[in-house]
Amino acid sequence: MPDLAPHQREAVSRALALIARHGGAILADDAGLGKSYVAARVAAELQCRGSRVEIVVPAPLVSQWRDTLCDFNLDARIITHDSLAGDPSLGDGDRFIVVDEAHAFRNRRTQRWCALARRSVGSRLLLVTATPICNGAGDLLALVSLIAADDALRRCGVASIDDAFAIRDGPSLDVIVRELVIRRERDVLPPELRFGSLERRVIRHPIAAAPIDALQFPLSTSAPLLRQFLWRRLESSPHALLESVRRQLRFYERAIESGRALSRRDYRRAFAAEEDADAFQQILFWDLLAPADGFDATAVREEMARLSCIRSIIECAEDTKAALLESILDGEPTLIFTGAAATARSLARRLRCGLATARDGTGAIDAFRRGMIDRVVATDLASEGLNLQRAGVVVHYDIPWNPVKLDQRNGRAHRIGQMRDSVRAIYFLPEARSRVVEMIASKNRTRRRILSAHETTIDAPSLADLPQRLPSDSPALSLVRALRANGLAPPAALFRRYRAGVELLFAEMAREYLDAKRLAELEAVLKREGVRTA
Repeated sequence: MPDLAPHQREAVSRALALIARHGGAILADDAGLGKSYVAARVAAELQCRGSRVEIVVPAPLVSQWRDTLCDFNLDARIITHDSLAGDPSLGDGDRFIVVDEAHAFRNRRTQRWCALARRSVGSRLLLVTATPICNGAGDLLALVSLIAADDALRRCGVASIDDAFAIRDGPSLDVIVRELVIRRERDVLPPELRFGSLERRVIRHPIAAAPIDALQFPLSTSAPLLRQFLWRRLESSPHALLESVRRQLRFYERAIESGRALSRRDYRRAFAAEEDADAFQQILFWDLLAPADGFDATAVREEMARLSCIRSIIECAEDTKAALLESILDGEPTLIFTGAAATARSLARRLRCGLATARDGTGAIDAFRRGMIDRVVATDLASEGLNLQRAGVVVHYDIPWNPVKLDQRNGRAHRIGQMRDSVRAIYFLPEARSRVVEMIASKNRTRRRILSAHETTIDAPSLADLPQRLPSDSPALSLVRALRANGLAPPAALFRRYRAGVELLFAEMAREYLDAKRLAELEAVLKREGVRTA
């Protein structure tokens, strides 16, 4: 079993304490500090105590996690993020679940979040992510609700976690972060493990002139949003914009032929063999392409003419951005990240280097790690969790709306094991003022404000201060009404909020006929959660 560094051993001890106290914890150390080893050691300890271990990871990290499990003598089942979404099973028994890159579960409206909530009922949970806040405070609340009931911190002075987030109560948020989140920066590393600085450089690039703002999108009521999307595609590369224009033209051609707009299913049936399955839906925005006032064939033909004009202009335009990239590349092993698969493929052809996308797989990443190639162009498929310390340069060819992705990309090279004095991070920004810069700055301020917890003490609330009723949007409220409608007395323990999985179970049961047997099943679940029902 690998020896852990002092900062990792400290994280293991703290994680075990938080899990014993609350049933879960969030491990949110900076990228590159070895969170996977911490999580594996925690899992190994709990396995020795009799827990069954499951590891939930993004598909590209399965191979890396298999090696880690072998290193720590762990007998654990590995489940991918995507396969978890298709597994409706409810957690049972003494189970410990590690979720790597847990920020993928920051949206409570997604199937994968609901699947994890259900699976973790009665289980202990360790959520691992360097970026628990991507867009706003709601991201952290979604993760916290997976591991803690609403009143879990009442003894620390936080009567309601939901309320603390709703009103952005700074002292209460500090307590929540201190009690449930392990968050350290790179200064915790001992001198022998420190990995130098990150040198940042910005390169401004021109954008080809194109009449995108003349587009009307006659089958949509959201033309401004779609025009903005096409400008972002052009900022990425001419190839990315041409891909979007080609798909849009084909969509309109088929609409003219059939006299109606294509549904998503129609388009996929007609063109699936030619399309990148992971990209085509993002290009056409079916939810926005619903005709508001019928089908106007003349307007569609006029729009096709405008799109053809844009295509002709862009096909003749020079790719100045790619030329700038070529001019700065040297012999250093380099990772080049882009948000568009079409851009990645065009760059890989131009630079004659490795390519890693959802369609092309991660074979190039493995070759890069082994020293067989020195350059890889990748989408954000390769931006999470991978150990790529061989790289000395990270190029952000596209700047994402989410600043977390920038940290994740840099963290592939700027991490423990990096032997250089510094890693170069190069950011390509359009010469014209771009909203993405202001958006990133705003999100970073929110992230720092919430995660930089201060030592705060809040007087513990009295029982009179605790919520005495269910919130109006609580699934348990509907369940209480359903129980009473069936002549059943609800357990007293229903009158509070629970971890997310139990809340989902309440919502399910409230929609079905309830009898004493189903109520007994609910009481068994509450007992597994450690709740007294009388």
